[in-house]
Amino acid sequence: MFDGKKFDELVLIIANHPNVTDLGLTKLYKLLYFAEAECLRASGNTITGAEFIKYEHGPVPSRGEKQLKALKRAEQLVTVKEPYGTYFIERVIPQRVADRSLFDAQQLAAIEQICQRYGNQTATYLSELSHQEPAWHYAALRGKLSLELMAYGQAEDPDEL
Repeated sequence: MFDGKKFDELVLIIANHPNVTDLGLTKLYKLLYFAEAECLRASGNTITGAEFIKYEHGPVPSRGEKQLKALKRAEQLVTVKEPYGTYFIERVIPQRVADRSLFDAQQLAAIEQICQRYGNQTATYLSELSHQEPAWHYAALRGKLSLELMAYGQAEDPDEL
């Protein structure tokens, strides 16, 4: 079951993490996916219960836009559209620190691992990486990603799709 409060706090943990640079919406959505998948693989459960939808540039949380709008209305997060290379980025800027007390040690470890591993990567890199995930690969465009395949992951796919 989806936990909106935990989702909001997960967004803020990622947005405040010192290893996460140039955070735009696309990159945020990919980091959320990888954090949820990492925890699922380690513990058998996701962090927030968020469902992900297959979009062209990778998985997007189905309630992500709604949750971000609520965070903005509550003045806990702002986004600013600005040029970034040849593109525009909708930069995500947290307005407070996250409440980490909602997460257990295993969840916090998974989040930390993903932020350390991918926080300085570009949105383009993370999008391409997400396309190697069986859950994204086998889903229909704008279809829900399979939790079973999220748990499986690309590391366990020796044939590389």
